[in-house]
Amino acid sequence: MLKNKLNIGILGCGRIFDHYIGKILCSSELINLYKVVAVCDTDQKKAQRAGELIGCDYFTQISEFLNKESMDIVLILTKSGQHYEHSKMCLNANFNVIVEKPLSLRVEHVKDLIELSNNNGKFCCSVFQNRFNPAVEVTKKAFQAGRFGDLVSVSVRLRWCRLQDYYNDGWHGTWAQDGGVTNQQAIHHVDALTWICGEARSVSAISDRRANKLEAEDTLVAAIELENGGLATLELTTAARPKDLEASITITGTKGVAEIGGIALNKINKWEFLDRQPTDETILSQFSEEVENGYGISHYRQLKKVYENFNHGCNDNVPFSAKSCLHTLRLIHSIYASVELKRRINISENISSSKLGK
Repeated sequence: MLKNKLNIGILGCGRIFDHYIGKILCSSELINLYKVVAVCDTDQKKAQRAGELIGCDYFTQISEFLNKESMDIVLILTKSGQHYEHSKMCLNANFNVIVEKPLSLRVEHVKDLIELSNNNGKFCCSVFQNRFNPAVEVTKKAFQAGRFGDLVSVSVRLRWCRLQDYYNDGWHGTWAQDGGVTNQQAIHHVDALTWICGEARSVSAISDRRANKLEAEDTLVAAIELENGGLATLELTTAARPKDLEASITITGTKGVAEIGGIALNKINKWEFLDRQPTDETILSQFSEEVENGYGISHYRQLKKVYENFNHGCNDNVPFSAKSCLHTLRLIHSIYASVELKRRINISENISSSKLGK
């Protein structure tokens, strides 16, 4: 039976919670699709504030929160290093799960969640909202249609600003709970690289701390060989000043070049191909969006798709399943392993970072 609204519970009422409530779940696109029926945070003040803001039940104990049987889905917005533990608890309590990126900090944990969700008949998916950006979608379609010809190179650039207070909260920038710029901020852009251009074969990387004090890195550069033979580079930093400057991907092929830019992969900056098509004239304006910050606005698109699939019993197609996010995490670990071992890493080696999530 179709449900007018899906009941959703939110686990974690920190920084990104306000974005979800203010910009996503209360947006005109989703306000009639979802109802927040419970929130939970171990911080009493955060939990109470969230509950009173929404007008729903609030909890400080996860065990009590999971007794809220009316929830159709649990949205997990806790610290990155807690995602696996909390996802496992929710799946074991027989709830569907949507997890903010990253789904987990460890590859073996994602595999565990895939098996658990399959066994329990529940979906477990991660938020990679930029995959739904119009600029990303139209570029992916052009790539699949062969408009780029043979792939020559891809350049991924993330120049964002995070000041020291960002890393002074006890978990951002730590290996146990977060990782550095590669896993916390640039995971979206590394994901977009392989989402559009195909999976990676090998990587060689170096990293450093250039402006911030943290356990992990605030700056990393890497060279990547893709399975299709194309070469890619990563230039990632949160040490840019004085503000977020750029998040872009430039794809160069033997038949054309395109650049996705903006602050959140939200604009088409360049679109030039040998085989010009009439629709090319409006690509820049038609598939570019204005956004306020690096979060972008495509969360609502992913949650709308989740709603549609849920209501039609198509849980196997809920975006983006844990399985579809596995390669991105494998690549993140290979990047970190390359830094740690000071050598080129083949993705097929399945070498994980000795630090991330430990």
